[in-house]
Amino acid sequence: MSRWALMGSAALLASFFMGTMASDAAQQQRPIPNFTFIDSGWLGFGGTNFIQPKSGPGPISNDPKFPYVGNNDETNQQSTERVGDASNPILQPWAAQVVRQHNDLVHKGKRSFVAQARCWPGGGPAQLLFPAEPIYFIQTPKIVYIIWQRDHHVRRVMMDVPHSTNPKPSWFGESVGRYEGDTLVVDTVGFVEHPYHFVDNFRTPHSKQLHTIERWRTIEDGKKLEVDLTVNDPGAFTSPWKATRIWQKVNRGPMMESVCAENNINPFNLDEYPMPEARTPDF
Repeated sequence: MSRWALMGSAALLASFFMGTMASDAAQQQRPIPNFTFIDSGWLGFGGTNFIQPKSGPGPISNDPKFPYVGNNDETNQQSTERVGDASNPILQPWAAQVVRQHNDLVHKGKRSFVAQARCWPGGGPAQLLFPAEPIYFIQTPKIVYIIWQRDHHVRRVMMDVPHSTNPKPSWFGESVGRYEGDTLVVDTVGFVEHPYHFVDNFRTPHSKQLHTIERWRTIEDGKKLEVDLTVNDPGAFTSPWKATRIWQKVNRGPMMESVCAENNINPFNLDEYPMPEARTPDF
């Protein structure tokens, strides 16, 4: 090869690497999204179910034979309990059977299990569906905290680190995150398996293989917060599925104290689901 050809190749490689470095530097210098405000939080918008994707598999919805009417629906209809569509092909047979079992309890007159109504955490990803009270963020270089005003539930997203080799199962799982431009990407595994730990408000169960990826970003000039969710659990679902959840920015001042399970009594002797109680100290 001639000296001129070698020089040309070297110049081309140098140009390529310089361009790559410049692109990487520009990516690093792009401002990260800001979800944190002293006097403002984010309030769930659009009901208490996930928004279905425009195409492809999504979460299960209500059984069309038993329409759901919520307490806050602007209709004159009597509110009803949720009855999940157990025939949805996204469900593995055992998961469909769990949904049917909970539906049967509703048909027999028992109230359906709703985590927030019974003072349980929502789990993952059902925690994203908590209504009525806002969520808040604290963003630091190493950890992003997502805090629910209700019972002050806290998720910790460890930034720019890999998952543990054997994460200890927990209610919100082990979350690791990174920024991709204007988006916070959160990857979560290690969810606990528990009879009241569901992926939605239709009492849809999961297996220990549950793996979620959330992509958080602001929309509408920062007035709303959106998360695009991908759920992968081959132990419970026939394929991965996607969903969306949206919050709107609200200015209600600093976070308030909000405790659910105070005065834990049953004056009307209802056949309700038990509230969580600590039998032993955790310290």
